[in-house]
Amino acid sequence: MALARLEELGRRRKIPIEHELRRKSFRWDGVDGDFLWPEIAPEEVAPSAKNNDSLVLRLRYGRRSILLPGDAEKQVEREILSENSPEAMHSDVLKIGHHGSKNSTMPEFLATVEPRFGIISAGEDNPYGRPSPELLERLENAGVRILRPDRDGAVHVLTDGERLEITCFVACPDAANAAASVQAQKPDQHQDQEQE
Repeated sequence: MALARLEELGRRRKIPIEHELRRKSFRWDGVDGDFLWPEIAPEEVAPSAKNNDSLVLRLRYGRRSILLPGDAEKQVEREILSENSPEAMHSDVLKIGHHGSKNSTMPEFLATVEPRFGIISAGEDNPYGRPSPELLERLENAGVRILRPDRDGAVHVLTDGERLEITCFVACPDAANAAASVQAQKPDQHQDQEQE
C-alpha cells in the first residue's frame, strides 16, 4: 500500500508522522485549524482508504474561513453537523466535497456552512460525470458562486483575514458581480495581484 511505503520512508528519514483526528486543532502563523474528521485512529483504518476516511479541515484567519472536506460523503457530513455548532462550520469558501459528487455537499451541510464561494475540483470530461447536475443545482439554490478548475483554470484564494481575494487562471465567472475581488490573472502576475 502506498501509504505504508510513505510512512516507512518517513520513519527511515526520521520525519515525524502525525495522524490527525476530529477535535484536534492547531495554530500556525495566525491561522487556526480545526480537524472535524476522521473519527478513528490510523491503526483502525482499513487497508484501503475509503472516501469517508478523508481528513476534513476548517481553516480560519482573522474573520475569514475555508472548509476542506476532502472526499467525505453525506454520512460524514451528518456526523460533523451533529457534533459542531453552525459558528464552527460557517466558511466563506468551501472546497466542494468528493469532486462534486451527488453524494456530498448536501443541502443541510450547505445551509450550515453558508459558503459564498464553492470550488469544485473535477477534471475536464472526467469519467464520473462530475460535477453532478444535482450538486450544481444545490449550489445555485444556495446562492454559492461556483468556481471550477476544469472550466476556470487554477483557482487561487488569498486573504489578509479581512478581505477575500479569489483569482482564476482564466476569467472567473460573474467577476463583475463578485462581492470579493475576483479577477482573471496570468500565473506570473500572482504576486502583483496580491499587493493591489
